[in-house]
Amino acid sequence: MINFFTWSKTRELEKELYKLILKGVIVTALLMAAFDLFFNSHTLALLEFLFASISILLFYSEVKHQLSFVVSSRIFIVFMAMPIYWNLLYNPSYIESTILFIFLPIITIILRPLKEVMLFTIIFGGSFLYISITGMGEADFTYMELFKLVSMQGLISFFVVMYVQANKDYQEVISEQANALKESNTQLAKLYRAKAIEASIDALTGLSNRLSLMKKLDELFALYRRSREVFSIILFDIDHFKLVNDTYGHNKGDEILKSIAKISLESVREIDMVSRYGGEEFLVILPKTNAIVAQSVAERIRMSMQENIKIENKSITASFGVVQIREKTDIDKLINLADQALYRAKESGRNRVEVVED
Repeated sequence: MINFFTWSKTRELEKELYKLILKGVIVTALLMAAFDLFFNSHTLALLEFLFASISILLFYSEVKHQLSFVVSSRIFIVFMAMPIYWNLLYNPSYIESTILFIFLPIITIILRPLKEVMLFTIIFGGSFLYISITGMGEADFTYMELFKLVSMQGLISFFVVMYVQANKDYQEVISEQANALKESNTQLAKLYRAKAIEASIDALTGLSNRLSLMKKLDELFALYRRSREVFSIILFDIDHFKLVNDTYGHNKGDEILKSIAKISLESVREIDMVSRYGGEEFLVILPKTNAIVAQSVAERIRMSMQENIKIENKSITASFGVVQIREKTDIDKLINLADQALYRAKESGRNRVEVVED
């Protein structure tokens, strides 16, 4: 029941209803002003035209968000009451006065919270009864007519309150569900990104894994077929790594893999990709790079490993195979060519770089 006394925080439902009411009232008030100007009262026509003009300004300010909804709706209700009071005081037709004074509280109920509607009810309803009972107005109401009018107004207002409240509750439920769904989607998106990153990263070294490197190679192959943009790859394998694991344990071997990953990343550009291809094998993708430049990158990695990664003053080294993209070569064949160059490096004494010649 407490919700009857307040509107929702955003008032989105009320604002949309308010815009619709303003549109309908502008057209109706202008038509009534034109009719009263020619067939009834110039004063009433002026009041109706003033009300229509104020409604146009309020609609414009509502669309442009230049006036707060609270202030705008209160101004609208006050100016709407002006032609209604003129009818009550000077129009002998009690039917028209009755219709207008039923319409006024309904609009007030839709636009304002119930606690404010009560205030308007006391002001408008009280003045209506006072004018009617004391005979100040032109319309002649009997006590029974006034009783029926007040009863009908109360009944209609009650149903309007129930309807508006039900719509407000429905909108609030929808809004809460939408917010919950939005939050859920945000969490799912974060989880998806986290899982996507996790699926593309080697857990030990933090390098790209085989899945992500194959995706990158697909992109570069497509680019090569489209615009003949060259690229090269470097495949290298740690020399005697099994002996390191057998002698110093797998924890030490893991430390070496991490160190090699760090050195490799420091030796390449941001656009390059360093990935862990296998157990102790690494593959470097170098976009927009020919074999000559790729060979120098491989030499830089090789020398940095030799100088910085040591066990008991013995350097950890690797053997490298370098190949540049070429015609009529697919991904598997390109990697196979790099692998053949790598094994030539091992057969030639290890700790060296071999390049696949054109």
